[in-house]
Amino acid sequence: MRRKDIVVNVSNTETRIAVLEDNSLVELYLERSEQTSLVGHIYKAKVLNVISGLKAAFVDIGIDKNGCLPLNEIPFEEFSDLFESEIELEHEQRPSEIKLKPNQEIFVQVTKDAYGIKGPRVTSFLSIPGRYVVLLINAKNVGISRKIRQRREREMLFRIGKQIRREGMGLIIRTAAARAKSEELKREVTFLKQEWQKNLDKVQKQTAPVLIYQEPNTLIKAVRDIFNYEIRNLIIDSDTEYKEIISYLGKTSPRMRSRVKLYTDPRPIFQKYDIEEQLKNILERKVWLPSGGYIVIDQTEALVAIDVNTGKSSKEKHAERLALSTNLEALREIARQLRLRDIGGLVVVDLIDLERKENIHRMLREFKSLIRDDRARYRIGGISEFGLLAFTRERSRTSVTHALSEPCAVCKGRGRTISRSSAIGYIERWFTNNGKTIKGKMVELQTSPRLADFISLYHADTLAMIAKEYSLILRIKGDYAITDGDFKVMVV
Repeated sequence: MRRKDIVVNVSNTETRIAVLEDNSLVELYLERSEQTSLVGHIYKAKVLNVISGLKAAFVDIGIDKNGCLPLNEIPFEEFSDLFESEIELEHEQRPSEIKLKPNQEIFVQVTKDAYGIKGPRVTSFLSIPGRYVVLLINAKNVGISRKIRQRREREMLFRIGKQIRREGMGLIIRTAAARAKSEELKREVTFLKQEWQKNLDKVQKQTAPVLIYQEPNTLIKAVRDIFNYEIRNLIIDSDTEYKEIISYLGKTSPRMRSRVKLYTDPRPIFQKYDIEEQLKNILERKVWLPSGGYIVIDQTEALVAIDVNTGKSSKEKHAERLALSTNLEALREIARQLRLRDIGGLVVVDLIDLERKENIHRMLREFKSLIRDDRARYRIGGISEFGLLAFTRERSRTSVTHALSEPCAVCKGRGRTISRSSAIGYIERWFTNNGKTIKGKMVELQTSPRLADFISLYHADTLAMIAKEYSLILRIKGDYAITDGDFKVMVV
């Protein structure tokens, strides 16, 4: 059994939550005031328009970007109310299409944060999570966490769920409930229902858009969602947040309070647990494997491409065995990187080609086993004849990579910049087009210091020819404010 810990670093600007498995960093959560997640928030929204081709409605929830509501994310009971036709629908019938009225008010919950140019994704299936259960506001089913695998345990929790659920509402029994008492589950269901009703009463007479329910901060969400009996310790370096966690657990899981430790050592907590060192590589494209192989991770808006290479690996001399061992090692690292970077959407892995089918099946089994600890949902498409493993991973929030970085000011996110040789060509063409207008004047060519050195060393004769052709007094100056590949021509 792996040893799991949660380490929390709190500063004035951000809160960082690291999940460790055998001292290896596998998950990272960040909270900054300018990057607050809206996932889980419930709004009374206003319908703006419906795009029939997308089978979705756009709704105003009171933020800069409108929410996207797929029409199949509206519960059956609300379908009949929102459907314009007067025809009565049978209990199990769902209309083939739905028409929402502009300015109509509807309850929605954010399921995915805004990403790139896309606004947040929302649903009308509302739920409020607790530590042990998720209260389904407008559903009647009882579900059990897929991580509770023992049949007897699932059957027992299902019976308890049926007994404690409220009329007209459903429940999802969470993983943490496996070691909880039925009284604790019942108490939490009552508390969640009261909280929902209290929030609902507050906004009853307010017009949309208005916030109804707000998820707690990232730290309390992490305690609620991932601080279970598998976690050995939660260590935090802030006395204020330590007391906040103890207070929360006192209401929900008093027995877990002894596992929360206040860190008082003068050495920074992320250095003490070697997390800072592991974070250095979180933005790297190339990730080295212990054997000498490596993977390359490239993220685009639509998909993530991961390439597997043997690199300097020399453990195996036989080609098939080398490919298999590198692939298996790469899949282990890929499973970790998916969780660590919180990569979502379509992922395509270019594995090293294998000839034996049993080895291909083994890789697929291994990968399915590796992602069991991941809380995100997967859909695995298998390994194609070209050695491509394609799958999707659930995306609910901005990836850690995007939270920690921003597009490069030089390359604008392309990952490459104009070469110095190409820049020389641009400069030469500029003088060809504009040289006559500045003929006989003193001119200063301003570039980045790196490009200025390159021109002085290898293309001084090019500048001399330009100066002679247009009778210019031409000098070059390096300016750190100018990016590589760019330049300015100033008449002095």
